[in-house]
Amino acid sequence: MKTAVSSVKAFLKARQVIVREAMKSLNLDAILLTAAPDLAYLSNFTGDDSVGIITAKDFVLVTDFRYQEQAALEAGWLKVVIREGKMSAELATALASAKVKRVGFEANNATFGEIHAIDKALAEKGAKGVELVPLENILVNIRKVKDDNEIDLIRKSVAIAEESFTAIRDEIKAGQTENYLAGLMILELRSRGASDSSFPVIVAAGSNSSLPHYRPGEATVARDKPVLFDWGAIYKGYCSDLTRTLMIGRVSSQMKTIYQTVLNAQLAAIEFLRPGVTTHQADRVARQVIDKAGFGKYFGHGLGHGIGRQIHELPALRKTGENEELLPGMVITVEPGIYLPGEGGVRIEDDVLITHSGCEVLSSLPKTFEDCHLE
Repeated sequence: MKTAVSSVKAFLKARQVIVREAMKSLNLDAILLTAAPDLAYLSNFTGDDSVGIITAKDFVLVTDFRYQEQAALEAGWLKVVIREGKMSAELATALASAKVKRVGFEANNATFGEIHAIDKALAEKGAKGVELVPLENILVNIRKVKDDNEIDLIRKSVAIAEESFTAIRDEIKAGQTENYLAGLMILELRSRGASDSSFPVIVAAGSNSSLPHYRPGEATVARDKPVLFDWGAIYKGYCSDLTRTLMIGRVSSQMKTIYQTVLNAQLAAIEFLRPGVTTHQADRVARQVIDKAGFGKYFGHGLGHGIGRQIHELPALRKTGENEELLPGMVITVEPGIYLPGEGGVRIEDDVLITHSGCEVLSSLPKTFEDCHLE
């Protein structure tokens, strides 16, 4: 029988200290945690339809009956409010009781309707002077740098993803559908301890591999054609994200060239990664390799992205947008690709930890052309 958690874990306390320091610098008395990943990051509670309120001294969870027992099991140290009516009314009551004035909320994670409803409920309760302050990616930016606990969970997530791919690799045959292989991958992930795949598994056969975010269908694996797998595991709330492109049977000289170019671009970028390198610089290193080979216009997405409680987190490694320095503790994907419309594409992706002296590739699946060529 599972027992309730009565005390907050040290790594959660450390995260809460960082958030409270950010609150102080922003002159906030509290932050509403409306995004499930933010709430789980600070409390370990993973239920849906719930909101946290973190103040200088307290941490309140507003949820409903469905998650009452789960809250006790995952985060029994929280002050839990089981709502019976509207969420906005319960939040207004909790904020009024906490005697807070400036309350931040992540504008990218809360709808206008939700904030308007809380404002209205506060007015109805006569809670004067409570100001709801829009924030932009405060929690997301704090979550960019992973602590040791998070890194351990991501390592396990990567290991599950790799074991799952290895289990099905030798079973891949011409005539199998993309859907069949995607379903087989999910079965392998879950049988090894993953709660789910970290995003809908991509299996793209033949010319479908030229579509970077393709969704598998009834197309079949064919000889002399590529088949691209993009998959990941969720383990205790943390994601992995890997891609391998397999070649079955005879391979054209052009496809061999594309494959080696993508691999060279990825290896060059990984070798370059270290603290202080910027997201634009990292993207540029890989892009220059692909440009030099004459395929620049066929690499249209960024080099990679952060991973953690969400499959796409900051930082974003791309040639446009915010240019920021990589820091020790960030975990990112490195996934260059070349996509020839109507013919096929190649993408190779690994998960990489930025360390104090450079980087560590967390994934170890073979990726040379010979490794990924099936007879």
